[in-house]
Amino acid sequence: MSFRARVAILIALVVAIAVACVAGSFLYLARGQAVDSIDSKLRLRATDVTLLGEKFGRPQEFDRRLFGKYSPDDVLVQIFDVKGRIWASNVEPLPIRPDDLSVARRELRSRITTVEIEGYRMRVLTFPLLLPGRAAIIARPMDEVDAQLAALWRMSIQIFVIGVAGSGLIGFAVAGRVVRPVRRLTEAATRVADTQDVDQPIDVKRDDEFGQLASSFNEMLRALSLSREQQQRLVTDASHELRTPITSLRTNLEYMQRSSSIGDDERRQIMDDVLFELDQLTGLVTELVDLATDQHHMDEAERIELDELVDAVVQRHQRRTSCSIGYTATSSQIMAAPALIERAVSNMIDNALKWNPPNSSIQVEVENGSIRVSDKGPGIPVEEHEQVFERFYRTESARSFPGSGLGLSIVRHVAESFGGQARIINHDQPGTTIELSFPPSV
Repeated sequence: MSFRARVAILIALVVAIAVACVAGSFLYLARGQAVDSIDSKLRLRATDVTLLGEKFGRPQEFDRRLFGKYSPDDVLVQIFDVKGRIWASNVEPLPIRPDDLSVARRELRSRITTVEIEGYRMRVLTFPLLLPGRAAIIARPMDEVDAQLAALWRMSIQIFVIGVAGSGLIGFAVAGRVVRPVRRLTEAATRVADTQDVDQPIDVKRDDEFGQLASSFNEMLRALSLSREQQQRLVTDASHELRTPITSLRTNLEYMQRSSSIGDDERRQIMDDVLFELDQLTGLVTELVDLATDQHHMDEAERIELDELVDAVVQRHQRRTSCSIGYTATSSQIMAAPALIERAVSNMIDNALKWNPPNSSIQVEVENGSIRVSDKGPGIPVEEHEQVFERFYRTESARSFPGSGLGLSIVRHVAESFGGQARIINHDQPGTTIELSFPPSV
């Protein structure tokens, strides 16, 4: 069953319950008022009958025009004594029950009941008269009341049917308008699934919950489009970067295979080139794997002592290089994944060591959630400060050096993953200073 049909049925059900409750309450109140009206008439006629005591002296001496010459006898009246003898009546004898005799004997007070006499429903009032041992029964048929209630019942059934059917149709129409945005969203999702084209945003012209849903869907499409673009760019750039060392390896190996006589010096040179290209290829593949792993398997952030973590990275690099690494730090805490911060700092130090002149030192500083790594190399042109953080981007002077162009892109990715930023600091001194900063831990 569709959502539209369920909404229509729900609305019809609610209306049905409401109409049934209102109709039931109305019929109950109408019946009560009708019965009260009859009871009031019976009590009024009971007062009149009580005042007609002189007309009830002896049996058969009874004026059937009880309430006056021009007053209708709109009730049935029967006078009886404690032995059940009928002294007067303006109708065929009414049955006298034991409770009626108890009223005549003053054992019970006056009472009103509903009884059925020969197929007629009647409202009956029994009350004692002033004469000792006598009582009166005043009755009124309920045919008129029953007919009115039956007409009201039929009218209520008609209103119920019309109301439920009308509310169902209206609910179905309203539900159609309600689910129209959802249907558009479904159609858009189906188009994206069928065509694999995520550049098909939904036109948002409302600011309610459905508008927010459509906006969220468009945000998802934009994120998917960006992810696809990044994926395609990564594949294109990676294939280009991988092709260079592989081609060089193939050329050197084919040369060694074709040449029958290669001198030791030439062989050693070719092998050095092969090993160099293998190192390049290994580093590129490693950084690609690291970048993909960082994006899809982000570690849980935790509170870390940044100065202690960076000190361990500096000590590790110091053992692997002859270049001096100066380190100054103040106590600093951030919320991040330790393994990713180590990788980013390691990339920054590797980049500085690669460009630093021989016999010169690099400087590493930690302060207030920021890491700055400075070298004394040729520096980076100002117009390329942002481009060096892009994947596979390498400056003109860097293309003759080993590297993949992924190191600084990984640094920026780690920074943005934990609410930080990576940038190059401008200064007048030679060299480059790269800063990786994070919000301090509260």
